Amino acid sequence: MQLRIVLAQFWRDLKAQRLRTALTLFGLAWGTFCVILLLSFGAGVQRKQMEQMEAIGRRVILIWGSRTSIPFEGLPRGRYIRLEDGDADAIARLVPGVKQASPEYGKQVNLKGPKGESAAGLAGVRPGFEKMRSLHAEPGGRFLSERDEAERRRVCFLGHQVRKDLFAEGPAVGQTLEISGVPFLVVGTMAEKRQDSNYNGPDDGKVFIPTSAIRASLGELYPDNLVVEVKEGTNSKQVMKEILGVMGRIHHFDASDEEALANWDVGETLAMIATIFIGFQVFLGLLGILTLAVAGIGVANIMSMVVEDRTSQIGISMALGARRGWILGQVLLETLLVTAVGGTVGVLLAIGGVAVSQYLPINENIGKPIFSWQIAAMTAGLLGLIGIISGMGPARRAAYLNPAEALRS
Repeated sequence: MQLRIVLAQFWRDLKAQRLRTALTLFGLAWGTFCVILLLSFGAGVQRKQMEQMEAIGRRVILIWGSRTSIPFEGLPRGRYIRLEDGDADAIARLVPGVKQASPEYGKQVNLKGPKGESAAGLAGVRPGFEKMRSLHAEPGGRFLSERDEAERRRVCFLGHQVRKDLFAEGPAVGQTLEISGVPFLVVGTMAEKRQDSNYNGPDDGKVFIPTSAIRASLGELYPDNLVVEVKEGTNSKQVMKEILGVMGRIHHFDASDEEALANWDVGETLAMIATIFIGFQVFLGLLGILTLAVAGIGVANIMSMVVEDRTSQIGISMALGARRGWILGQVLLETLLVTAVGGTVGVLLAIGGVAVSQYLPINENIGKPIFSWQIAAMTAGLLGLIGIISGMGPARRAAYLNPAEALRS
C-alpha cells in the first residue's frame, strides 16, 4: 500500500515537471548509451588489434645474429655471430622453457606460375613453423611435413597474395611453379591473414619451403633468424637468458652479453599492448563517468524541485508521525526510479547501436564493437551510485525539515 502511494505521488510530481523530467531522462539515457557504446567500441578495437598482433605468434621469440660487446676468451668485442642450422635444435633440446624452434632462411626470389610472374620473399622453415607463426592452410592443402624436410622435397606453401598473383582464382595445390628457375610443387596455400606487425614482409606475400630444400636447391647455407616458441606459463625473459647461455657455449661469446644476439620477444610486446588497451578502456570509462555525472546534476535538480513542491505535504506527514527515515527513503526511491528509467532506455539504445554498428564499413579496420552484459551491469551500478549521490542532498533536506516551517510554506 505504501509503495503504491509513493509511486502515485512520484507520477504526479513528474507530470508537474514534464520538461525537466524529459531533459533529465534524456541526459541519463544519453549518458548510459555513451558509456556502453564507448566501452563496446573499445573492446572491439582491442580484440581486433590483438588478433592482428597475435598473427605473428603469441609466445614467440625471434632471434638474429648480432655483434658481441664483451671480449671473450681472447676473442675481441665487435665479432659478428653468424647463426647456423643446428642452433634451433640445440635450443629446443637444452632450454627447458622452449616448446619448439626453427631456423628461418630468407631471400628475395622471382616466381613463375601458370597465370603470371611475381617477386616474393622466400622462407626456408621446418615443420611446426606454421603453429608458431599462425599460418593456417586453406582446405585441400597442408603445410610442410617432416617427410618433406627429411627427403629434401621441392615443395612449397604459398601465402595468400602469392597464390592470387600466380594462379589468379584457379586451383594452386598440386600445380608446379618455378622459384628462381627451380620447379617446386605446391602442397598448400595460406588462408588470408591480416597482421599489423611483421619482419621481412607480411606472410601473405611469402613462399615457404623446407630448410633442406633451400639449402640443397637454392644454395642458402646460413639462416637469417631463429623462431623460438616459449612454453605456456614460462617466463620469456628467463628463457632468453638460458638461450644466451646455450648459444654462448656454441658460438663462443659471454653468456651475459645480451648484444651478441638481437631478439624480439613478441609475447612481451603483446603484454605491453594489452596494458595500453587497459589504460584506453579506463580513459573511455572516465569519459562515460563524466557524462553520467552531468546527468546526475539533472537528477539532483529535479528532485530538489520535487521536494520544494512537496514541502507542505512533507510537513503534514511529519506532523502525523512520519519518521525521517521514511521521508529520506521515499525521496531516494523516487531518485532511483528516475535513474532506472533513464538507464534502461540507455541500455536498450546501446544494444541497438551495437547491433547496427556491426554492419558499418569501418569494422574491417577497427573491429566490431562487443556488447557485454558485464559492461551494462557495471554501468547500471555506476548509474545507481550517481543516482543515490544526486538524491541524497534533496532527501536529507526533506527529512530534516522543521514540520512547523514546512506547514507554513
